[in-house]
Formats: sequence, C-alpha cells, structure tokens
Amino acid sequence: MWGQSVKKAACILVCIFLMYSTVFSEGTNTPDTGTDVQDVEMAKGGVSVVPEARRPAEPDKKKCEEAALNDESSDDVQNYKDTLSYGISPEIITLIQKFITNDDPRFVDNVYDLFQSTKSSAVREKIIEYFTHFKDPCIEDYAVTILNDPYDTKSSTVSLVFNYISEVKCTEAIPAVIALIDADNETYFQDALTTLGDIGGPPEALYLAKYMDRNDLTVVQKQSLTRVLGKIHSVETWGKLAELAQNKDENTFVRMYSAESIGEMQKPESVPILINLYEETDPNLRQYVIKGLSNYPDNSDAQTVIIQGIKDEHYKVRLESIAAVKKLSLKKAVPYLIYRTKAPKEEQVVKNACYPVIAGLNTQDGNAYLVSLLIDGQISDGTKEQVVNALVKDNNAGEKEILALAEETLKDDKRKTLRYAIGKQLAEYARPSYDQVCRDFMASKDAATVSLGIDMYKKGKYQTAADAIKSVAGDKKAGGNQKKARKILGLPDEGQEDKTSDPSKDAAQQTSAAASAE
Repeated sequence: MWGQSVKKAACILVCIFLMYSTVFSEGTNTPDTGTDVQDVEMAKGGVSVVPEARRPAEPDKKKCEEAALNDESSDDVQNYKDTLSYGISPEIITLIQKFITNDDPRFVDNVYDLFQSTKSSAVREKIIEYFTHFKDPCIEDYAVTILNDPYDTKSSTVSLVFNYISEVKCTEAIPAVIALIDADNETYFQDALTTLGDIGGPPEALYLAKYMDRNDLTVVQKQSLTRVLGKIHSVETWGKLAELAQNKDENTFVRMYSAESIGEMQKPESVPILINLYEETDPNLRQYVIKGLSNYPDNSDAQTVIIQGIKDEHYKVRLESIAAVKKLSLKKAVPYLIYRTKAPKEEQVVKNACYPVIAGLNTQDGNAYLVSLLIDGQISDGTKEQVVNALVKDNNAGEKEILALAEETLKDDKRKTLRYAIGKQLAEYARPSYDQVCRDFMASKDAATVSLGIDMYKKGKYQTAADAIKSVAGDKKAGGNQKKARKILGLPDEGQEDKTSDPSKDAAQQTSAAASAE
C-alpha cells in the first residue's frame, strides 16, 4: 500500500540473519541478566510486522472547546474543512500548521482522510507532524512500512517518521530500527539510535552495550550510543557506563553522557563515583555530574555537591546546579542563589535562572528578597521584569507590589517594555485582584496596552471591567482592539451589524411603535 519493496525487505532480513548468526556463535561472554541476549537479538534486526490500519483517536473535548475560541467567525469550521478537501498544497500546509500551533484536534478525521489520498510529499510531511504533535498512533502502519524500507523515500520524510515513532512509542518498529543501526549506511544511524532510546527497553540496552564494543565506531557514534543507553535507563548496562565515565583516556563527551546516564539509573552506587568525578578539571564533565546527582532527592552527599556547584567557577556548572536545586526543591540553597543574583560580575543568564527558583522554593527570606527588588528604585526594569515573571507564576508573594508597579508603568510611557511584560504575565491568570489593573490597561491611549487589558478580561471576565471592554467594543477608532473586544463579547463585527437582523430588537421596536399609536 505504501510502496514497500518486498524484495529489498527480504534482502535486509537475510543479511541481518546471517550477521547475527555470526555474532551468536561468539556470544559466550554475555553477563547473566536473566535475559537470553541471543534470543533477544534474534528477534531484532530485520523487517517489522506492520500494525493494522486504524482511524484517529476521538479528539479531546476540552482541547476542541479551547481551539474553537480561536475561530474568528462561525464560518471557520466549514472553511477549514473545505481547505482540507479542495485547497492547494501551500494553503493546506498553512492550515495544518495552524492546527498544530493552536493545539486544535477537531479535524483529525479530515486530516487522516487527506493523508490517505494526497500525492503531495510536503502535505504528507506536515500531516506526519500533526499526528506526531497529538501522539496519535493512527499512521503507525505507514510509519513502520517506511522504516522497513526507507531507501526510496525522501530523507526529510524518514526523519519525521522516526520522530513520530518515538512520540507514539511504537515498539513494533524496533526490528526495523535496529536493522537501520546495523546497516552499513550512516544516513539513518543517528535518527534510528535516538528512536531506539525512546522506544527500547532492557533488551535493546543490552544490545547497544554490546554494540559499543565494535572497533569501527566513530567518536560521534559512541557519544550517541552512550546518551541513548542513559535514556533507556536499563540498570543491566550500569557497569559498562560506570567504566566509561571513570576512564580518563575516554572521549570527554562519552564520559559526560556516561556520568549522566549512571545517575539517571538511580543506583546508590553511582553517587560516590559521581562525587569523585566532580573533582576533575573539565567543567563539561562537572556539569554532567550534577545532572546525574540531581536524580537522588534523599541523598545528602549528592545535595552537598549540587549546592557547591552553585559556587563553581564555570557558569555552565552553576546553571546546572541551579536547575538541580529546582528539581530537588532544596530550600537550603536559597542563600546561595540570592548571593549569585547580587554578585556584580555574575553572568546575567545565571542571575535570571536564580529568580524563578527562589520564587518557587517559597521561603520567607527568598520571597522578602524578591519583593525588595520590586520596590527598590535603584533596580533596573530589566531585573524587575525577571522578578515579576518569577513571582506571578507561583503567586506566593509580591502580588500587591506587582500591581502597584504595573500602575506606575501606566503613568510613564518610557517604561512601556516593563508594562507590556507585566501585562502579558497578568493575562495568563484569572485572579480577582487583577480587576482594577485590567480596567486601567483598557483605559490607556496606547493600543498595545489596551490589547493586553482585553487579554486580561478574556482570561478573568472581571465584572468591574465590563464597562471598559464595552467601551472598546463600541469605539470605531480602536481598530483591531475593537474587533477583538467585540469577539470576546459575542458581538458581530462593526461592518456586519447593519446587515444582521436582530429579531428580538425588531420585535421590541414594533411593540414600542404600537404603544405609541394607541
């Protein structure tokens, strides 16, 4: 159905079988893990069984409702269907991208039917992206067929298929994926390896660990293999990765990824190894040691090194340590984070990383410090913006100060950048305390500020701001903001009002006229 070459598939199967026959005759040193690696590998490498065709899953009702709010008119749904049925490729591609951007699953059946009939490779690729986005397994049959024989398919399409297989966790594709790793063709090696890391398990990890013993691997391939072994999280390969991490003669990136991988396996034996590795001079290795240690929430030794990492001389290690503090909710790190934001020579990227972590940890000292930055007239608006972004999300402190700061910026057009930043944050949440600032934003003479006020109203439907949005909806000079406000209120576009007859209004007018005549 999908243009599969039976002859080529058969050849692949025969070649892989012969290759594994040689490997199995030598495989007597495989560690006893409770799994017969020979039997596992016999099931791998070759042609995957193609899953049965199926229709898309029923779309999520909540997502459908939210997506419908993005429609500009009641005609949009039919227009979308018509475009999918009769549009040209660029129109269809633009529309499907809109569905992806808006997380709109309403047209899954229409898109699926188009996939079955389209002759445009560009449209087909965009549809693969669409079903990848929604993690819908409805085109697994197509995807597995392509991986069984990718050689006559565009490389860009094959790459998208690999990504799709990863997202929907299609384990039926494993034999075909391994065949492409084993093939003497580097075209698909990286994609196949990454995909195997996403859909494989312990048997595949053992296969890859054995694969690493090959002498013909490039450094890049070895690095990739190491990372993939970590993604699979198979403890059966811990010994191999621990050995690579500690080998000072090994490639740095292989050591880095190995350190991260043994940490992700969450074996207690990894912690002392990682702590020793942190003392090495390479900052890249130390960064990945911190990644590994961040998987041990109850280990005080791991936490000690992570907090020390905030003081590391290399900013990448500091950043990784800050991320680990957030992941493990290490409240005792707050003084270190505060210090870093005050350090005059600290990288701005490190300071910016500290603010949301301090806010999220929600300590008395941390909250007080962040609020102090909002009210300090000597602090730049750029820093205030970062603090606002950090505090609004968790809403543990600083709400009164943030609203006061927003009102300040409304009076000073030189601070529009900060005003817009605060407005965008407030528009993300429906909180009763935002009603006044919502009204004040819509009362501004600046169109962008008014637009943000409308966004706040759309999110919170603040009763005290109802008159303000009605005022914008009736203002012909408000341009796009008028249209935006009218849509939120459920009113027709200004130009359509005269063309639309309102039966209830007509009836009221007739009743009034009759009463006057009496």
